Amino acid sequence: MDTATAKKMDPFLAELAGIVGPSNASDAKHIRYAYSYDLSFVQPKLPDYVVMAETVEQVQEVLRLANREKIPVVPYTAGTNIGGLTIPERGGILLDLKKMNKIIDIDVADGVAVIEPGVSHAQLAAALGPLGLRFGWPVGPPSASVSSCCISHGIGGMNARYGLQSQEITSMEVVLPTGELVRAGSCAIQKDAWHSVLPLPQLDGLFKGWLGTTGVVTKLGINVHPAPPILKIFTVSCNTTQDMYAYMFNLSNYEICDDITAVSWWLSQVPIPYPYIPKPADAAEWNSYATTFSWSEKERDARVEIWEKVVAEEQKKGSSLAVTHYPEEALRGRTQLPSQVVGSTKNYCKMGGAGISWPGTFTPAKKWAPVYTRWKEILIGHKLSPSVRMSMYRGVHYGMLRAMIPFNKQNPAETENARRAIVECLRVDLDEGGIPYKPPVDFAKEINLRADPGYLMLLKRVKQMLDPNDIMNPGKLGF
Repeated sequence: MDTATAKKMDPFLAELAGIVGPSNASDAKHIRYAYSYDLSFVQPKLPDYVVMAETVEQVQEVLRLANREKIPVVPYTAGTNIGGLTIPERGGILLDLKKMNKIIDIDVADGVAVIEPGVSHAQLAAALGPLGLRFGWPVGPPSASVSSCCISHGIGGMNARYGLQSQEITSMEVVLPTGELVRAGSCAIQKDAWHSVLPLPQLDGLFKGWLGTTGVVTKLGINVHPAPPILKIFTVSCNTTQDMYAYMFNLSNYEICDDITAVSWWLSQVPIPYPYIPKPADAAEWNSYATTFSWSEKERDARVEIWEKVVAEEQKKGSSLAVTHYPEEALRGRTQLPSQVVGSTKNYCKMGGAGISWPGTFTPAKKWAPVYTRWKEILIGHKLSPSVRMSMYRGVHYGMLRAMIPFNKQNPAETENARRAIVECLRVDLDEGGIPYKPPVDFAKEINLRADPGYLMLLKRVKQMLDPNDIMNPGKLGF
Protein backbone atom coordinates (compact mmCIF):
# COMPACT_ATOMS: atom_id res chain seq x y z
CA MET A 1 0.00 0.00 0.00
CA ASP A 2 1.52 3.38 -0.99
CA THR A 3 1.66 6.38 1.34
CA ALA A 4 -0.99 8.38 -0.53
CA THR A 5 -3.50 5.51 -0.34
CA ALA A 6 -2.83 5.01 3.36
CA LYS A 7 -3.52 8.69 4.06
CA LYS A 8 -6.89 8.56 2.31
CA MET A 9 -7.97 5.34 3.99
CA ASP A 10 -10.23 5.21 7.02
CA PRO A 11 -7.81 4.56 9.94
CA PHE A 12 -9.80 1.55 11.13
CA LEU A 13 -9.89 0.09 7.61
CA ALA A 14 -6.14 0.62 7.41
CA GLU A 15 -5.72 -1.47 10.58
CA LEU A 16 -7.91 -4.22 9.11
CA ALA A 17 -5.92 -4.13 5.87
CA GLY A 18 -2.76 -4.41 7.92
CA ILE A 19 -4.07 -7.70 9.36
CA VAL A 20 -5.51 -9.41 6.27
CA GLY A 21 -3.89 -7.48 3.41
CA PRO A 22 -5.33 -4.61 1.32
CA SER A 23 -7.12 -6.93 -1.12
CA ASN A 24 -9.01 -8.62 1.72
CA ALA A 25 -10.44 -5.55 3.47
CA SER A 26 -12.87 -3.07 1.95
CA ASP A 27 -15.44 -0.41 2.75
CA ALA A 28 -16.54 -0.03 -0.88
CA LYS A 29 -20.31 0.26 -1.01
CA HIS A 30 -20.81 -2.18 -3.88
CA ILE A 31 -18.90 -4.86 -1.93
CA ARG A 32 -20.73 -4.14 1.32
CA TYR A 33 -24.06 -4.25 -0.52
CA ALA A 34 -23.45 -7.85 -1.61
CA TYR A 35 -23.43 -8.87 2.07
CA SER A 36 -26.44 -6.80 3.13
CA TYR A 37 -29.30 -9.15 2.19
CA ASP A 38 -30.43 -12.72 1.67
CA LEU A 39 -33.59 -14.39 0.32
CA SER A 40 -35.55 -13.88 3.56
CA PHE A 41 -38.02 -11.17 4.55
CA VAL A 42 -35.35 -9.57 6.78
CA GLN A 43 -34.68 -6.00 5.68
CA PRO A 44 -31.22 -5.41 4.13
CA LYS A 45 -28.60 -3.69 6.30
CA LEU A 46 -25.09 -2.71 5.24
CA PRO A 47 -21.95 -3.69 7.13
CA ASP A 48 -19.35 -0.93 7.46
CA TYR A 49 -16.46 -3.16 6.39
CA VAL A 50 -15.96 -6.50 4.66
CA VAL A 51 -12.93 -8.54 5.70
CA MET A 52 -11.81 -11.89 4.28
CA ALA A 53 -9.62 -13.85 6.67
CA GLU A 54 -7.37 -16.67 5.48
CA THR A 55 -5.83 -17.91 8.75
CA VAL A 56 -6.81 -18.47 12.36
CA GLU A 57 -4.27 -15.85 13.40
CA GLN A 58 -5.96 -13.27 11.18
CA VAL A 59 -9.34 -14.08 12.73
CA GLN A 60 -7.81 -13.57 16.17
CA GLU A 61 -6.30 -10.22 15.25
CA VAL A 62 -9.54 -8.97 13.66
CA LEU A 63 -11.51 -9.89 16.78
CA ARG A 64 -8.94 -8.33 19.11
CA LEU A 65 -9.17 -5.10 17.13
CA ALA A 66 -12.98 -5.16 17.00
CA ASN A 67 -13.21 -5.92 20.72
CA ARG A 68 -10.84 -3.07 21.54
CA GLU A 69 -12.89 -0.62 19.45
CA LYS A 70 -16.25 -2.20 20.39
CA ILE A 71 -17.19 -2.69 16.73
CA PRO A 72 -19.64 -5.50 15.80
CA VAL A 73 -18.44 -8.57 13.90
CA VAL A 74 -20.71 -10.83 11.84
CA PRO A 75 -19.16 -14.21 10.86
CA TYR A 76 -20.06 -15.30 7.33
CA THR A 77 -19.28 -18.24 5.06
CA ALA A 78 -21.47 -18.90 1.99
CA GLY A 79 -24.43 -16.76 3.07
CA THR A 80 -26.98 -19.36 1.93
CA ASN A 81 -29.19 -19.27 5.03
CA ILE A 82 -32.70 -17.87 4.64
CA GLY A 83 -33.14 -16.45 8.13
CA GLY A 84 -31.25 -13.17 7.91
CA LEU A 85 -28.58 -14.63 10.19
CA THR A 86 -25.67 -12.83 8.54
CA ILE A 87 -27.43 -9.53 7.86
CA PRO A 88 -25.70 -7.06 10.20
CA GLU A 89 -28.14 -5.65 12.75
CA ARG A 90 -25.70 -2.91 13.81
CA GLY A 91 -23.23 -2.55 10.96
CA GLY A 92 -19.60 -3.26 11.81
CA ILE A 93 -17.32 -5.88 10.24
CA LEU A 94 -18.60 -8.63 7.98
CA LEU A 95 -15.98 -11.37 8.53
CA ASP A 96 -16.05 -13.61 5.45
CA LEU A 97 -14.43 -17.01 6.11
CA LYS A 98 -14.85 -18.67 2.72
CA LYS A 99 -11.09 -18.54 1.98
CA MET A 100 -10.52 -20.77 5.02
CA ASN A 101 -11.53 -23.83 3.04
CA LYS A 102 -9.06 -26.59 3.86
CA ILE A 103 -10.09 -30.18 4.59
CA ILE A 104 -7.43 -30.70 7.23
CA ASP A 105 -7.87 -34.44 7.69
CA ILE A 106 -10.13 -37.36 6.88
CA ASP A 107 -9.50 -40.20 9.33
CA VAL A 108 -11.13 -43.26 7.78
CA ALA A 109 -10.40 -45.47 10.79
CA ASP A 110 -12.04 -43.11 13.29
CA GLY A 111 -14.70 -41.92 10.84
CA VAL A 112 -13.85 -38.26 11.44
CA ALA A 113 -13.20 -35.34 9.11
CA VAL A 114 -11.57 -32.11 10.30
CA ILE A 115 -12.53 -29.06 8.26
CA GLU A 116 -12.25 -25.28 8.15
CA PRO A 117 -15.39 -23.10 8.01
CA GLY A 118 -15.21 -22.40 4.27
CA VAL A 119 -15.41 -26.07 3.24
CA SER A 120 -18.57 -26.56 1.16
CA HIS A 121 -20.84 -29.58 0.98
CA ALA A 122 -19.74 -30.18 -2.62
CA GLN A 123 -16.07 -29.99 -1.66
CA LEU A 124 -16.44 -32.44 1.21
CA ALA A 125 -18.58 -34.82 -0.85
CA ALA A 126 -15.90 -34.90 -3.55
CA ALA A 127 -13.27 -35.79 -0.94
CA LEU A 128 -15.36 -38.42 0.88
CA GLY A 129 -16.74 -40.23 -2.17
CA PRO A 130 -13.50 -41.95 -3.30
CA LEU A 131 -13.00 -43.15 0.30
CA GLY A 132 -16.44 -44.78 0.40
CA LEU A 133 -17.67 -42.26 2.99
CA ARG A 134 -20.62 -39.89 3.26
CA PHE A 135 -22.13 -37.14 5.39
CA GLY A 136 -25.73 -36.01 6.02
CA TRP A 137 -26.02 -33.58 3.11
CA PRO A 138 -28.89 -31.09 3.41
CA VAL A 139 -31.39 -30.24 0.71
CA GLY A 140 -29.47 -27.02 0.21
CA PRO A 141 -26.98 -25.49 -2.19
CA PRO A 142 -23.80 -27.55 -2.70
CA SER A 143 -21.90 -24.29 -2.11
CA ALA A 144 -23.18 -24.01 1.48
CA SER A 145 -20.76 -24.35 4.40
CA VAL A 146 -20.62 -27.70 6.20
CA SER A 147 -19.38 -26.06 9.40
CA SER A 148 -22.09 -23.39 9.48
CA CYS A 149 -24.81 -25.97 8.93
CA CYS A 150 -23.43 -28.16 11.72
CA ILE A 151 -23.10 -25.47 14.37
CA SER A 152 -26.58 -24.13 13.50
CA HIS A 153 -28.27 -27.51 14.15
CA GLY A 154 -28.76 -28.06 10.43
CA ILE A 155 -30.70 -30.94 8.94
CA GLY A 156 -29.63 -33.42 6.30
CA GLY A 157 -30.26 -36.68 4.53
CA MET A 158 -29.28 -39.00 7.41
CA ASN A 159 -31.12 -37.35 10.30
CA ALA A 160 -33.52 -40.23 10.85
CA ARG A 161 -30.51 -42.40 11.65
CA TYR A 162 -27.92 -40.12 13.26
CA GLY A 163 -29.76 -36.96 14.30
CA LEU A 164 -28.96 -33.36 13.47
CA GLN A 165 -25.66 -32.30 11.97
CA SER A 166 -24.78 -30.70 15.31
CA GLN A 167 -25.00 -34.17 16.84
CA GLU A 168 -22.23 -35.25 14.46
CA ILE A 169 -19.73 -32.73 15.87
CA THR A 170 -16.74 -34.39 17.52
CA SER A 171 -14.49 -31.44 18.47
CA MET A 172 -13.94 -27.80 17.61
CA GLU A 173 -11.52 -24.91 17.69
CA VAL A 174 -12.99 -21.45 18.32
CA VAL A 175 -11.78 -17.87 18.45
CA LEU A 176 -13.59 -16.00 21.23
CA PRO A 177 -14.82 -12.42 20.73
CA THR A 178 -11.80 -11.29 22.75
CA GLY A 179 -9.43 -12.96 20.26
CA GLU A 180 -8.45 -15.88 22.50
CA LEU A 181 -8.18 -19.32 20.92
CA VAL A 182 -9.96 -22.21 22.67
CA ARG A 183 -10.76 -25.83 21.95
CA ALA A 184 -13.64 -28.09 23.01
CA GLY A 185 -13.69 -31.88 22.86
CA SER A 186 -10.85 -34.38 22.55
CA CYS A 187 -8.71 -31.94 20.54
CA ALA A 188 -8.50 -29.83 23.70
CA ILE A 189 -6.65 -32.64 25.49
CA GLN A 190 -4.54 -33.95 22.61
CA LYS A 191 -4.25 -31.52 19.70
CA ASP A 192 -4.47 -34.18 16.98
CA ALA A 193 -7.35 -36.12 18.57
CA TRP A 194 -10.68 -35.02 17.06
CA HIS A 195 -12.83 -38.08 17.75
CA SER A 196 -15.22 -37.07 20.55
CA VAL A 197 -16.78 -34.31 22.64
CA LEU A 198 -17.60 -36.89 25.32
CA PRO A 199 -17.09 -37.64 28.20
CA LEU A 200 -15.78 -34.12 28.77
CA PRO A 201 -18.07 -31.23 29.74
CA GLN A 202 -19.78 -30.31 26.45
CA LEU A 203 -18.24 -26.89 26.03
CA ASP A 204 -18.95 -27.10 22.30
CA GLY A 205 -22.53 -26.27 23.33
CA LEU A 206 -21.37 -22.70 23.96
CA PHE A 207 -21.03 -22.28 20.19
CA LYS A 208 -23.82 -24.44 18.73
CA GLY A 209 -27.16 -22.79 18.03
CA TRP A 210 -25.87 -19.37 19.12
CA LEU A 211 -26.10 -17.83 15.61
CA GLY A 212 -22.51 -16.65 15.65
CA THR A 213 -22.95 -14.57 18.80
CA THR A 214 -20.34 -16.29 21.00
CA GLY A 215 -17.31 -16.84 18.79
CA VAL A 216 -15.93 -17.93 15.42
CA VAL A 217 -15.48 -21.67 14.83
CA THR A 218 -12.23 -22.05 12.87
CA LYS A 219 -11.88 -25.85 12.84
CA LEU A 220 -14.54 -28.52 13.23
CA GLY A 221 -14.38 -32.27 13.67
CA ILE A 222 -17.40 -34.19 12.35
CA ASN A 223 -18.41 -37.83 12.08
CA VAL A 224 -18.42 -39.26 8.56
CA HIS A 225 -19.95 -42.61 7.74
CA PRO A 226 -19.46 -45.58 5.40
CA ALA A 227 -21.65 -45.39 2.31
CA PRO A 228 -23.51 -48.67 1.67
CA PRO A 229 -23.90 -49.36 -2.06
CA ILE A 230 -27.57 -50.37 -2.31
CA LEU A 231 -30.17 -47.59 -2.20
CA LYS A 232 -33.87 -48.40 -1.86
CA ILE A 233 -36.47 -45.66 -1.61
CA PHE A 234 -40.01 -46.22 -0.36
CA THR A 235 -42.69 -43.81 -1.62
CA VAL A 236 -46.28 -43.40 -0.51
CA SER A 237 -49.02 -40.78 -0.58
CA CYS A 238 -52.07 -40.04 1.56
CA ASN A 239 -54.84 -37.51 1.99
CA THR A 240 -54.55 -36.43 5.63
CA THR A 241 -51.76 -35.26 7.91
CA GLN A 242 -52.81 -37.72 10.60
CA ASP A 243 -52.57 -40.66 8.18
CA MET A 244 -49.09 -39.57 7.11
CA TYR A 245 -47.95 -39.06 10.70
CA ALA A 246 -49.22 -42.54 11.68
CA TYR A 247 -47.31 -44.15 8.79
CA MET A 248 -44.08 -42.24 9.50
CA PHE A 249 -44.33 -42.98 13.23
CA ASN A 250 -44.83 -46.69 12.57
CA LEU A 251 -41.95 -46.91 10.07
CA SER A 252 -39.62 -44.83 12.24
CA ASN A 253 -39.94 -47.26 15.14
CA TYR A 254 -38.01 -49.87 13.13
CA GLU A 255 -35.06 -47.48 12.59
CA ILE A 256 -34.29 -48.84 9.12
CA CYS A 257 -34.27 -45.51 7.27
CA ASP A 258 -31.73 -42.76 6.82
CA ASP A 259 -34.46 -40.25 6.05
CA ILE A 260 -38.25 -40.29 6.41
CA THR A 261 -39.82 -37.17 4.95
CA ALA A 262 -43.23 -36.10 3.66
CA VAL A 263 -44.00 -33.00 1.61
CA SER A 264 -47.36 -31.36 1.00
CA TRP A 265 -48.66 -31.18 -2.58
CA TRP A 266 -47.58 -27.54 -2.79
CA LEU A 267 -44.00 -28.29 -1.77
CA SER A 268 -43.81 -31.21 -4.19
CA GLN A 269 -44.25 -28.66 -6.99
CA VAL A 270 -40.90 -27.09 -7.89
CA PRO A 271 -41.10 -24.16 -8.05
CA ILE A 272 -43.65 -23.70 -5.27
CA PRO A 273 -46.85 -22.01 -6.57
CA TYR A 274 -46.96 -18.29 -5.80
CA PRO A 275 -49.44 -16.90 -5.10
CA TYR A 276 -51.53 -19.75 -3.68
CA ILE A 277 -53.35 -22.08 -6.06
CA PRO A 278 -55.78 -24.81 -4.93
CA LYS A 279 -54.63 -28.42 -4.98
CA PRO A 280 -56.27 -30.49 -7.73
CA ALA A 281 -59.09 -32.55 -6.23
CA ASP A 282 -57.58 -35.85 -7.37
CA ALA A 283 -54.10 -35.09 -6.01
CA ALA A 284 -52.93 -36.46 -2.66
CA GLU A 285 -52.31 -33.94 0.13
CA TRP A 286 -49.00 -35.59 1.10
CA ASN A 287 -46.21 -37.46 -0.67
CA SER A 288 -43.51 -39.27 1.29
CA TYR A 289 -40.10 -40.71 0.50
CA ALA A 290 -38.03 -42.84 2.87
CA THR A 291 -34.45 -43.70 1.98
CA THR A 292 -32.65 -46.87 3.05
CA PHE A 293 -29.09 -48.00 2.31
CA SER A 294 -28.00 -51.64 2.52
CA TRP A 295 -24.78 -53.63 2.21
CA SER A 296 -26.39 -56.65 0.60
CA GLU A 297 -29.52 -57.65 -1.29
CA LYS A 298 -30.65 -59.73 1.69
CA GLU A 299 -30.42 -56.69 3.95
CA ARG A 300 -32.36 -54.62 1.41
CA ASP A 301 -35.04 -57.31 1.13
CA ALA A 302 -35.40 -57.38 4.92
CA ARG A 303 -36.01 -53.62 4.89
CA VAL A 304 -38.57 -54.05 2.11
CA GLU A 305 -40.34 -56.71 4.20
CA ILE A 306 -40.58 -54.36 7.18
CA TRP A 307 -41.85 -51.49 5.02
CA GLU A 308 -44.51 -53.69 3.40
CA LYS A 309 -45.61 -54.80 6.88
CA VAL A 310 -45.97 -51.15 7.97
CA VAL A 311 -48.00 -50.23 4.87
CA ALA A 312 -50.31 -53.21 5.37
CA GLU A 313 -50.83 -52.32 9.03
CA GLU A 314 -51.73 -48.72 8.22
CA GLN A 315 -54.08 -49.67 5.40
CA LYS A 316 -55.80 -52.20 7.65
CA LYS A 317 -56.63 -49.29 10.00
CA GLY A 318 -58.49 -47.58 7.14
CA SER A 319 -55.69 -45.16 6.27
CA SER A 320 -55.73 -43.32 2.95
CA LEU A 321 -52.11 -44.44 2.48
CA ALA A 322 -51.24 -45.59 -1.05
CA VAL A 323 -47.98 -46.84 -2.53
CA THR A 324 -46.85 -44.47 -5.28
CA HIS A 325 -44.24 -44.06 -7.97
CA TYR A 326 -42.08 -41.02 -7.27
CA PRO A 327 -40.61 -39.36 -10.39
CA GLU A 328 -36.97 -40.38 -10.89
CA GLU A 329 -35.75 -36.79 -11.22
CA ALA A 330 -37.44 -35.84 -7.94
CA LEU A 331 -35.94 -38.88 -6.21
CA ARG A 332 -32.45 -38.02 -7.43
CA GLY A 333 -32.91 -34.44 -6.33
CA ARG A 334 -34.06 -35.36 -2.83
CA THR A 335 -31.83 -38.33 -2.10
CA GLN A 336 -28.58 -37.97 -4.06
CA LEU A 337 -27.15 -35.03 -2.16
CA PRO A 338 -25.59 -32.49 -2.37
CA SER A 339 -28.13 -31.78 -5.11
CA GLN A 340 -28.31 -29.22 -7.86
CA VAL A 341 -31.84 -30.30 -8.78
CA VAL A 342 -33.74 -29.04 -5.73
CA GLY A 343 -30.61 -28.30 -3.73
CA SER A 344 -30.64 -24.64 -4.68
CA THR A 345 -33.14 -22.74 -2.56
CA LYS A 346 -33.65 -20.45 -5.54
CA ASN A 347 -35.39 -23.28 -7.38
CA TYR A 348 -38.20 -23.16 -4.85
CA CYS A 349 -39.00 -19.46 -5.29
CA LYS A 350 -38.80 -18.83 -9.04
CA MET A 351 -42.50 -17.99 -9.11
CA GLY A 352 -42.20 -15.83 -6.00
CA GLY A 353 -39.76 -13.17 -7.10
CA ALA A 354 -36.56 -14.20 -5.26
CA GLY A 355 -37.93 -14.29 -1.72
CA ILE A 356 -38.29 -17.30 0.57
CA SER A 357 -38.51 -17.86 4.35
CA TRP A 358 -39.96 -20.41 6.74
CA PRO A 359 -41.71 -20.96 10.05
CA GLY A 360 -40.93 -24.02 12.14
CA THR A 361 -39.04 -26.25 12.73
CA PHE A 362 -38.65 -28.80 15.53
CA THR A 363 -42.17 -29.73 16.53
CA PRO A 364 -43.36 -32.77 18.49
CA ALA A 365 -44.48 -35.12 15.73
CA LYS A 366 -47.77 -35.83 17.51
CA LYS A 367 -48.61 -32.12 17.04
CA TRP A 368 -48.00 -32.05 13.28
CA ALA A 369 -51.67 -32.45 12.36
CA PRO A 370 -53.12 -29.62 14.50
CA VAL A 371 -50.26 -27.26 13.62
CA TYR A 372 -50.55 -27.97 9.88
CA THR A 373 -54.32 -27.38 10.01
CA ARG A 374 -53.78 -23.89 11.46
CA TRP A 375 -50.81 -23.15 9.19
CA LYS A 376 -52.91 -24.01 6.15
CA GLU A 377 -55.65 -21.60 7.22
CA ILE A 378 -53.18 -18.80 7.91
CA LEU A 379 -51.15 -19.21 4.74
CA ILE A 380 -54.10 -19.57 2.37
CA GLY A 381 -55.65 -16.54 4.09
CA HIS A 382 -52.53 -14.60 3.06
CA LYS A 383 -52.68 -16.09 -0.47
CA LEU A 384 -49.56 -18.19 0.19
CA SER A 385 -49.08 -21.88 -0.55
CA PRO A 386 -49.02 -24.27 2.46
CA SER A 387 -45.79 -25.81 1.17
CA VAL A 388 -44.83 -27.88 4.19
CA ARG A 389 -42.27 -30.58 4.94
CA MET A 390 -42.38 -33.12 7.80
CA SER A 391 -39.46 -35.37 8.79
CA MET A 392 -38.83 -37.89 11.57
CA TYR A 393 -35.45 -37.67 13.36
CA ARG A 394 -33.56 -40.11 15.57
CA GLY A 395 -36.20 -42.77 15.26
CA VAL A 396 -39.39 -41.16 16.56
CA HIS A 397 -37.77 -39.01 19.21
CA TYR A 398 -38.52 -35.69 17.54
CA GLY A 399 -39.73 -34.31 14.26
CA MET A 400 -39.24 -31.43 11.89
CA LEU A 401 -42.18 -29.42 10.58
CA ARG A 402 -41.33 -26.57 8.24
CA ALA A 403 -43.13 -24.43 5.68
CA MET A 404 -41.10 -23.05 2.77
CA ILE A 405 -42.85 -19.80 1.83
CA PRO A 406 -41.89 -18.00 -1.41
CA PHE A 407 -42.85 -14.35 -1.89
CA ASN A 408 -42.12 -11.42 -4.16
CA LYS A 409 -39.12 -9.78 -2.52
CA GLN A 410 -39.22 -7.00 -5.11
CA ASN A 411 -42.52 -5.80 -3.64
CA PRO A 412 -42.40 -4.45 -0.04
CA ALA A 413 -46.14 -5.04 0.54
CA GLU A 414 -45.90 -8.68 -0.55
CA THR A 415 -42.77 -9.19 1.54
CA GLU A 416 -44.53 -7.77 4.62
CA ASN A 417 -47.57 -9.95 3.93
CA ALA A 418 -45.33 -13.03 3.94
CA ARG A 419 -43.54 -11.89 7.09
CA ARG A 420 -46.83 -11.46 8.96
CA ALA A 421 -48.11 -14.86 7.82
CA ILE A 422 -44.86 -16.60 8.77
CA VAL A 423 -44.78 -15.00 12.24
CA GLU A 424 -48.46 -15.98 12.76
CA CYS A 425 -47.55 -19.57 11.86
CA LEU A 426 -44.56 -19.42 14.20
CA ARG A 427 -46.80 -18.41 17.12
CA VAL A 428 -49.04 -21.41 16.48
CA ASP A 429 -46.02 -23.72 16.41
CA LEU A 430 -44.47 -22.23 19.56
CA ASP A 431 -47.76 -22.66 21.42
CA GLU A 432 -47.70 -26.38 20.53
CA GLY A 433 -44.10 -26.88 21.70
CA GLY A 434 -42.33 -26.22 18.41
CA ILE A 435 -38.91 -24.54 18.38
CA PRO A 436 -37.66 -22.74 15.25
CA TYR A 437 -34.09 -23.21 14.08
CA LYS A 438 -31.87 -20.64 12.37
CA PRO A 439 -34.38 -18.06 13.63
CA PRO A 440 -34.44 -14.46 12.34
CA VAL A 441 -34.75 -11.76 15.00
CA ASP A 442 -38.56 -11.66 14.58
CA PHE A 443 -38.60 -15.30 15.66
CA ALA A 444 -36.14 -14.80 18.51
CA LYS A 445 -38.42 -12.15 20.03
CA GLU A 446 -41.39 -14.53 19.93
CA ILE A 447 -39.28 -17.29 21.52
CA ASN A 448 -38.14 -14.96 24.30
CA LEU A 449 -41.73 -13.93 25.10
CA ARG A 450 -42.45 -17.56 26.05
CA ALA A 451 -39.09 -18.44 27.60
CA ASP A 452 -38.56 -19.32 31.22
CA PRO A 453 -36.90 -16.34 32.99
CA GLY A 454 -34.08 -18.56 34.19
CA TYR A 455 -33.33 -19.63 30.60
CA LEU A 456 -33.07 -16.03 29.43
CA MET A 457 -30.94 -15.12 32.45
CA LEU A 458 -28.54 -17.96 31.65
CA LEU A 459 -28.32 -17.00 27.97
CA LYS A 460 -27.47 -13.42 28.90
CA ARG A 461 -24.88 -14.47 31.47
CA VAL A 462 -23.10 -16.78 29.02
CA LYS A 463 -23.17 -14.14 26.30
CA GLN A 464 -21.79 -11.51 28.68
CA MET A 465 -19.07 -13.86 29.92
CA LEU A 466 -17.83 -14.77 26.43
CA ASP A 467 -18.52 -11.44 24.72
CA PRO A 468 -18.26 -8.65 27.32
CA ASN A 469 -18.49 -5.88 24.73
CA ASP A 470 -21.35 -7.50 22.77
CA ILE A 471 -19.54 -7.40 19.44
CA MET A 472 -20.43 -10.84 18.03
CA ASN A 473 -23.45 -10.63 15.70
CA PRO A 474 -25.20 -8.39 18.23
CA GLY A 475 -29.00 -8.36 18.37
CA LYS A 476 -29.54 -11.78 16.76
CA LEU A 477 -30.70 -13.40 20.01
CA GLY A 478 -33.58 -10.94 20.32
CA PHE A 479 -32.40 -9.19 23.49
